[in-house]
Amino acid sequence: MSYQDKREPLNNDELQKVVIPCPRCKQKLRLPIYEGEKLHVTCPNPKCKKEFSFDYKKYLARKKFILLSTTIACFIVLAVVIISSVFLLDRRNVFITEVKNEYESQFKKIQDGFTRENISIKESYDNEIKKIDVVVLKTQAAEHYKKIWEERKSYSSKYAITSREKAQLEMLALSKDKTKSIEDVIRGIAIKAAPNHSTVNVLSSASGYSLDIDFDMSELSSGEEGTRTKHDSIDSLKKEIIRLVSKVTNDVFEFCQNMGLKSISIGCRHYVRQYDESHTYIDDINEILYKISLNKKDLGELKDNPFLETYLTTKYFKVEIDEFPNLSLEITSPYTPEPIEPYEPIKIPKLLEPYEPYEPIKIPKLLEPYETYEPIKIPKLLEPIKPLEFKLPEPIKLPELKKR
Repeated sequence: MSYQDKREPLNNDELQKVVIPCPRCKQKLRLPIYEGEKLHVTCPNPKCKKEFSFDYKKYLARKKFILLSTTIACFIVLAVVIISSVFLLDRRNVFITEVKNEYESQFKKIQDGFTRENISIKESYDNEIKKIDVVVLKTQAAEHYKKIWEERKSYSSKYAITSREKAQLEMLALSKDKTKSIEDVIRGIAIKAAPNHSTVNVLSSASGYSLDIDFDMSELSSGEEGTRTKHDSIDSLKKEIIRLVSKVTNDVFEFCQNMGLKSISIGCRHYVRQYDESHTYIDDINEILYKISLNKKDLGELKDNPFLETYLTTKYFKVEIDEFPNLSLEITSPYTPEPIEPYEPIKIPKLLEPYEPYEPIKIPKLLEPYETYEPIKIPKLLEPIKPLEFKLPEPIKLPELKKR
């Protein structure tokens, strides 16, 4: 409820009014402004009825004071913010500088420590190098390698790596066994040196012992089972047999040469098809195709070398049996591989069977007439697949050895 005053204002303009709260109930009161006069006001609230006087000059002075104090406070806060930011920035720069200097000092200490350590290590190495006597070092190296060479010559087990080297050590130990007779030692060494399933015979006489070994070529070379051979010529077969005979001869010679052997005979066997004079097949026999011998004189010419070459004994070979001129290669029965069963035709699932064409779609009357859909055409990829056809490979023809 606004306050009404019947007095005319000092000016003919409309009354200016101000809104103030009641000091007791805080109800908003709108009062007219009369310059230089005080108003006696009664609160219109029936529960309050507070009476008080209103002086516009004091009210306006209080408003100006509040506005001025607020402005001053804002300026003070702004100044504090600016000054504090500048101060904190300076402190931040000072802190960063202190941390940087501390890091540089620590880094310099570590770097100086590494430098001193490097110098000390280098000086110690230089002192050790100065203490080295080249003559003494050369003597020690010569003694070291001489020791290694002696161990190798004595067949030390720590240098045996391959299975053949380990077998040679076993033969060496057997050759030094004093509890066995010379015949048993020679036979044991020959059994270890020869391939599996070899025939070993030791013959004794007044002039010494004779060693006779016959081995199967199929034990050392693949593709030589039965009468079949992987070679396409007699010369190729002969070269491989000579190589195998040389290998077995070397293994036996290395450990039996100092046992008073009169001779060493090594033969290589292979199954051949035997025919009579009328070229009628008789039977398959395990024939000695090539056999050599080394007599006592030739054995004396060879040196006891722990690194004996594979073909070192070939120049001393004396051929006792050579059946290669009587051999020939012939193709008798081709090798027939197992038949390959053809694949069954692939059954097409129902989803891949040809579809029936769709019926034309019926267009309702409310819609405009559309063209009917054409039947769907099945692509060729969905047609039934023909069964795959496979051709059997031609038989592989392997040659066989034939003795005339």
